[in-house]
Amino acid sequence: MPRQTDSSFVTVTNAQGASMTLAPFGARLVDVRMPDRDGHLDNCVLGFDDEADYVLHVDTYMGATIGRVAGRSANARFVGGGLSLTLEPNDSSHTLHSGPHGSLDRVTWSAEPVTESRGTGVCFSTVSPDGAGGYPGNLRAAATYLLNDDNEITCELRASADRATPVAMTQHAYWNLSSGGRESVLDHELWVASDQVFGMTADLVATGEMWDVTDTGFDFRLARTMRDRLPEETGVPWPGLDHTYELRASSEGKRQPVASLYSSSTGRRMDIITTEPALQVYLGCHLTNISGRDGATYVPGAGVCLETVRFPDSPLLPQLPTIVLASGDEYEHHTTYRFTTK
Repeated sequence: MPRQTDSSFVTVTNAQGASMTLAPFGARLVDVRMPDRDGHLDNCVLGFDDEADYVLHVDTYMGATIGRVAGRSANARFVGGGLSLTLEPNDSSHTLHSGPHGSLDRVTWSAEPVTESRGTGVCFSTVSPDGAGGYPGNLRAAATYLLNDDNEITCELRASADRATPVAMTQHAYWNLSSGGRESVLDHELWVASDQVFGMTADLVATGEMWDVTDTGFDFRLARTMRDRLPEETGVPWPGLDHTYELRASSEGKRQPVASLYSSSTGRRMDIITTEPALQVYLGCHLTNISGRDGATYVPGAGVCLETVRFPDSPLLPQLPTIVLASGDEYEHHTTYRFTTK
């Protein structure tokens, strides 16, 4: 069963000794300890020692469950699915991850222990009130995190609302399979099952184009270290990767990965299996000498976020399905992180 630590954190340990630690503030994944090729356990995510530091550095979204809408809404507007909404800006003139008052990562969720066939963990729940951040409807959200004895972490996100409202949630852990952020993640190998990345302006809003990754620094169709080649002139501070990949197919039913991360120094490998159609890859470009866990200092490249997502509606991308959730319908999002060694 989940074990309450001295703070508000809750730790779950499996039969192999691997563990995950969760926090109700922002329904956060704050600690993941997995074995390396020699059986040594070390942290695989960036984080802090107590909840106060998560509050202090809330704008990093460290380990948080993101919602109602992950990603950027250009010029603090949402247009699509029959809705036209004025939101609150928090990223220059744009709205990032639902803004300063509409976001679920800045509230404390209720927490209940859960054990089922997929593992043991915690089910978090919260209600976002009608009008929060400019979004309509009372939204009921749940985030369930489960750890099993095969060293798999399942993240299940659900939501429903009493009015039509946009919903596109995600998990925002910064992964580092070597050292939990004490060394750069840029020497990890990354593989992504994607031929196209969404075109972005210098301030990371959609252009309406889809860019072919061939012969570019965005191309991870064959696993390679990220340091070898990164895209240039993205407008993002080095290492300038903060872009959304269109995945070839969702993978949850087939249990086939759509992305993987591998550390040759430790042998740890993480495969991602998901129902979601896209993957945001963010190399922590805006981490600025933040004091983290175990004496680490988090700088750009200390960790990589691999966020399974649905791309927000944009009038520039009419071919995409809307993320507007109808009243009475249920939003479901499943992502599994499978850890192995080689």
